[in-house]
Amino acid sequence: MCRSFVFSAFVCAALALASPAFAQDRSGTFELSPFGGAYFGGNLYDGSLGRIHAETDFAYGVRFAYNVSRHFGIEVDWTEARPRLHTDSHHAPYTSSTVGHLRHDVYEANGIFNFGTGRVYGYIGLGAGASVLKTELNAGPSDTQTKFTGNFSAGMKAFVTPRFGFRLDGRLRSTDTDQTTNHGTTCDFYGYCYHYHSNWYYSSELTGGLIFAF
Repeated sequence: MCRSFVFSAFVCAALALASPAFAQDRSGTFELSPFGGAYFGGNLYDGSLGRIHAETDFAYGVRFAYNVSRHFGIEVDWTEARPRLHTDSHHAPYTSSTVGHLRHDVYEANGIFNFGTGRVYGYIGLGAGASVLKTELNAGPSDTQTKFTGNFSAGMKAFVTPRFGFRLDGRLRSTDTDQTTNHGTTCDFYGYCYHYHSNWYYSSELTGGLIFAF
């Protein structure tokens, strides 16, 4: 706890002492950002025998960006997570068991929209790319599929020096699996019932990392 306090105080002091103008306009600069954090999975399959769900796991990867202007940048990234897969039966929804693992590799290109002019500023991003889904089942062969994926991100960057900083990123991702991932019937307050069906695998991430600018 003491070490965390000292580190936080050091970062705050560095930000306060740094030149107030250095991070206001980063046009024409490149950024390399290794990162790690939490991966939150969702339903990968939903059929007559039950659901297969990806659990929470560790995600890591790297992002490479170019700042076209003060307010806009382009970025490519790679992310990997290896969550466990568990299944539950529609006939016994409160029991589940681990049936294998999912290796989820994502390759994306994103547009980044920055707001703010100081050393600490926020951003939102939109992107698309390819998800490589490799399922490794305990009782069966592995299967690898490459599918379209899209994402929405939001986060912040904090620069300690003109060439070094920290980054926090939250990301929602949708991947088209070409198979049923969610289906069922829901009823509203007035008694009207609707059937829903989806082929999309929804996952999300919350990651933190470093920024090396040049």
